[in-house]
Amino acid sequence: MKKSILLLPIFFLMLFSCSDAYDIAQDNELLEEDAYVTIGHLRSGLNGVYAAYGPDGGGDALVFNDLFTDNMRRGSSNNGQGSEEYNFLMQPNSDLPTVMWSNRYATINRVNRVLRAYDRLYPNFTTAEKRSADHIKGNLLAMRALCHFDLFQYFTVDYKNASGLSVIKMDFVPASTFDVFPRNTVAEITDFIKQDLTDAKALLNGALALRPGETAVPSDIATYNSVIYLRPVAVDFIRCRLALLEGDYPTAQSLATTLLAGTPLTPRAGYQAMYTDASPGESIFKLSRVINNNSIPGLFYFNFSTTGPIDPFLFASRQLYNTFTSTDIRRTVIYGNIVAGSPEEINAVFPIRKYVGSSDGPRINDVKLFRSSELKLIIAECKARNTDLLGAATEVQQLRANRISGANPLPTYASLNAALTDILLERRKEFAFEGHRYLDLKRIGGEINVGVDRLADDAFTFNAPTSLPAGDYRFTMPIPTTEVSANPTIVQNPNY
Repeated sequence: MKKSILLLPIFFLMLFSCSDAYDIAQDNELLEEDAYVTIGHLRSGLNGVYAAYGPDGGGDALVFNDLFTDNMRRGSSNNGQGSEEYNFLMQPNSDLPTVMWSNRYATINRVNRVLRAYDRLYPNFTTAEKRSADHIKGNLLAMRALCHFDLFQYFTVDYKNASGLSVIKMDFVPASTFDVFPRNTVAEITDFIKQDLTDAKALLNGALALRPGETAVPSDIATYNSVIYLRPVAVDFIRCRLALLEGDYPTAQSLATTLLAGTPLTPRAGYQAMYTDASPGESIFKLSRVINNNSIPGLFYFNFSTTGPIDPFLFASRQLYNTFTSTDIRRTVIYGNIVAGSPEEINAVFPIRKYVGSSDGPRINDVKLFRSSELKLIIAECKARNTDLLGAATEVQQLRANRISGANPLPTYASLNAALTDILLERRKEFAFEGHRYLDLKRIGGEINVGVDRLADDAFTFNAPTSLPAGDYRFTMPIPTTEVSANPTIVQNPNY
């Protein structure tokens, strides 16, 4: 059963030391020590953290990755929405970096507030409550790691330069809203993420382990051990992604292989059901979305009818459509049942149909964040980088066999570049409109000289450029103006 993650409305009194002008306690303000008193309050705080995390928000990862690159074109009801992003206009005052930066640090702040309450309450909990509290803390640390990892990917120029600048590490609640902090180095951020993940997994596993006399994990903990929460397998998934970015390919391959064994690929026959949420399929972590808590269709459409979204202001691109064969289930999931030679195909009228709704409603879909298909392609990439080109080709062929009916010949890779080029293409098809394309072009494309290269027919719809070269500075986001203006210690990314 789906669970609606609702935010407990908590308002904290911020105490500053300088002036009575703003050191005023209002009668209706709720102090943190009053807001968090019981184990139930900690759990509500955790729900608030999950509610705050929003890659499907306007301008965030799910729309940005495809809009800024080559998977979209102007929709039939477009009045200029997305034109700046499609024209590669990225500045510190742009919505995109501001939304990403603000959402992740707001979520981190909520995590740190609940962790502070945990530290205060924990000594007085019963043994059973301490077990539940540890499971809550494990979730919180995992989410803090995930938010820092998101920021690391988008705002770090070079993932492998240990002394290079990354983002701001926040493992505490600032004493004042006027406090400012400099950017930490790549090594400092990656070490911090790894430590949070290590601590999170230990807490989660400890809380989930059966105790003497138990036949099942307590229900309050078991409820939070599902695909819509950061379970131990999801923690290892983040570790796997981070290892890949660091170039630690043996670790990435080992983690991916273990995780894939536990959650195998969804076959072609069940692929569409995964996107309508009739089945979790190969999802390892997804964000629950229910009535009044959904936003994905609104990223691409103006309005909705009783049968689903209508009036699209963004279409899927013709170029992406051309990468699929007619028997590829991924084309059906993204584009629907397009008839060859139909006016829809000829005129590239391609509404994005990956999120058409579920049994919860015509516009409600969970956000798939971690899937086994990604593990399969991570294994392929790691094998290619370890000179096992045949092994890499076999992994890609096996993924295609679960997506495309009919013959799927074994690819032939004559070089690492050829393998990475094909893997990048497969990632484009598998993860379209799931928040990957921009980051994939940044990481892999920069290495093999593949940037954005749109069809002229797609780019013309926005009167936009057809290309953005590999390695362009815009493949790293600028530090937002809101941060730069308030923080004199911050250093902006190059060329902004």
